Formats: sequence, structure tokens, C-alpha cells
Amino acid sequence: MDAHQVTGFVIWLTGMAGAGKTTLGNQIVKRFGAAGRVVEFLDGDDTDEILVGGLGVSKEDRDTAVRRLGAVAKMLARHGAVVVVASLSPFRDARDAIRRDVRRFVEVFVDAPMETLLARDADVLYKKALAHEITNVAGIDDPFEPPSHPELVVRTDQEKPDVGTSRLFQKLVDLKLLAPAEFVKLSGGQRPKRPAKPPKKGASKKAAAPKGARAAKRSRR
Repeated sequence: MDAHQVTGFVIWLTGMAGAGKTTLGNQIVKRFGAAGRVVEFLDGDDTDEILVGGLGVSKEDRDTAVRRLGAVAKMLARHGAVVVVASLSPFRDARDAIRRDVRRFVEVFVDAPMETLLARDADVLYKKALAHEITNVAGIDDPFEPPSHPELVVRTDQEKPDVGTSRLFQKLVDLKLLAPAEFVKLSGGQRPKRPAKPPKKGASKKAAAPKGARAAKRSRR
């Protein structure tokens, strides 16, 4: 069996509420499952009480929730699963700690502008926060710290989930977490793009004239 197929990794989807983390996560899980890969989905909005029970919205509690999700994700990945985590995880240091611990970790920033988040705000979370009716809403009166160097950014106001998912699969190939043959299965027969070759050393410099041409030039002086 291909080594890529027995080695798990974690795809961590972070972004503000309403950005589309769950929608993108469901698409990723569906495609991996259809290709026969063992895949697990940990959705921060629908997490078992055993992981988030008793936690509030303080930084300490939010970081604790992230650590718990990260511990479960690491365990599943260690046993060969692809683990997709969709979590607000608003603090950069908590996410970076999971990255250091898991190692085979791919951070995806699921992003959308505030006007899009407001349009999707079925629970009127943002509207209430902006009206000062509720507090501790990440991105309004609580911090949301975007990733400094995510492996991928998906703008859900600009691209559909299947497009973002396909770009993620390409990134996984680039990171050598996904074999090209598995990419073909996941993408319905398409082949991954080959990474661009770096320019050859000295290629940008003016080509030197042949020795014979230089000698002829000196003889004409």
C-alpha cells in the first residue's frame, strides 16, 4: 500500500463564524470518503460535550477547546486517518501549538468579508454584537487572529466549496501529503499540476559569447 495512504495528517480549518468552515469541511470529507480514504470530521460547532463541556468564551477556555480538539485529531491521524477540523480557534498561539505537536498539519484560513458574514448571520450573532446586545463575539469585541502563514486561504465569497477543495488537494500534493495517484481519484481523473521549476542558476544573466567569437573580436581590434 502507498505510504501516503497509511499516514494520516490534520487539515485545520480556521475562520470566523459564518465564514464557511463546516461547508468546506463537509466537502473535503465527502471527497476523501468517496475515494476510499479513512477520514474523520471534528466540527467545533457540533463537538461532543465531552470535549467542550463546561467551557466558556474566555481566552483560556477557547484555547482549552483547541487543545482538546488537537489531541483527538493527533490521535486519529497517528492511526492513519485524514482528520478535518473546523474550528473558530481565534488565537494564533493555540493553533501554532497544535501545529508543533501534530507536525503533519495543514492550516486553511477560511475567509470572508464582514458584509458576507452579516448576510449569512442566521443566528444574528454579529448583529447583536454590533448592537452591544451580546459580548465576547470573535471578530467584533473579542479578537480573531488570522493565520500568519497558512498553507491555503479560501475566500468563500469568491469561490465555491468544490473549487476550494480542489485547490486544497493540489496543496496536499505539493506538501507531499497526498500521492499524485490519489489526487487523480479525488479529483475525478484530473492530474495534479507540476510545481514550477526554479530558474537555472545564472539563467537571467546575459549569455557569454563563444570563445571563438571572443577571439575573433580581439583580432579585429
